[in-house]
Amino acid sequence: ANIEPLKLYKKPTLIGLNNIGATCFMNSTLQCLSQTKPLTNFFLYEKNKERIINNNIAIKNKNDNQLSPVYLNLIKILWKKDGEKSYSPYPFMHKVNDMNPLFKTGQAGDSKDFIIFVLEQLHKELKKPINKNKSQNQQPLNQYDKNNAFNYFFNEFKNECSIISDVFFGFTETTNECLNCKNKYNSQGMDNPICYNYGIFNCLIFPLEEVKNMKNNSMQYNNNQINNNRVSLYDCFFYNQKSELFTGENRNYCNLCKQLFDSIYTSKIFVSPNVLVLILNRGKGNIYDVKLDFTEYIDITQFVQQ
Repeated sequence: ANIEPLKLYKKPTLIGLNNIGATCFMNSTLQCLSQTKPLTNFFLYEKNKERIINNNIAIKNKNDNQLSPVYLNLIKILWKKDGEKSYSPYPFMHKVNDMNPLFKTGQAGDSKDFIIFVLEQLHKELKKPINKNKSQNQQPLNQYDKNNAFNYFFNEFKNECSIISDVFFGFTETTNECLNCKNKYNSQGMDNPICYNYGIFNCLIFPLEEVKNMKNNSMQYNNNQINNNRVSLYDCFFYNQKSELFTGENRNYCNLCKQLFDSIYTSKIFVSPNVLVLILNRGKGNIYDVKLDFTEYIDITQFVQQ
């Protein structure tokens, strides 16, 4: 009988992952991915399981490594109703070791690098063409045109759509505003000086030390009491959309002014992914230098354009 993944989500999986030699970074990331409902439902759906297995058989003839069938087996074990209380993910770890020398057996790794590798590799293996509506071809595709941003990225992904892009991919919007003419422009030489640049992201990285410093500097400026080392998710998102002054050697060429001028660079979330991955980077200092406050509720829509 076909597995109906939604029924498995009446309660979280109770199967843990054993540490098999400095693999806490890997185990914690895999558990987060396992609890991501649309991703796990995709892998447990019978037709998708067959496609992943058949694709792996075909790929083996080319001697190419495939992560998706190993990840599929891991998810099946983690969501087995009568499974053990814990599992040692040796097959998955060995496959990752074979594919990426950054994650060597017995050496502590970085969860940020690990989740980016897993998402990009699964996307690469699972992507497939999608049908495109011809009406969307009426306007020229230009990633610097705000009105055509969706068309541009639809065209970019027409042969690269996957469960990973559907769930984890979002768009950022960046602008550069010339402080002389006050126009937003593209420093790469496009004809249209008013420019919006769009990029793809699958996670947001928050450097907590920098977020803390920005918050404390702001509170000092406003003559408020500094809240020592605590930062909130609101502070992180506020930091993420901050503007940056490009001056001196970092000045950019303005297409309208026809020379170098100081400018304000701004980056914002244009479209948020369905599942937003947040990476909290404490840096190389004392891990207790910054404390993240999870008690504050945050409405992310105030930081998203669409």
